Amino acid sequence: MKALFKICLEEYTEPIYEALKAEEGQSAPEKGTVKITRDGDCISIIIESADLSGLRALSNSYLLLLHAAYSSLVGASARVSL
Repeated sequence: MKALFKICLEEYTEPIYEALKAEEGQSAPEKGTVKITRDGDCISIIIESADLSGLRALSNSYLLLLHAAYSSLVGASARVSL
């Protein structure tokens, strides 16, 4: 099974890509594999797993990390502009 998430983040692409890339090799091999790529302002997260539960677990983990990184960056930029 395979899932592909493509997210375009403009000025936040580089720091979020670096955060996700740092976790790429940390995935539990028994759950599946993850590949992170970047094309301009867009990040692709490609997740492969032998079963649905592994695919779901890895998807949830990476989407949560993506959300946390984005929220942190947006919050930091809002505080700076005050």
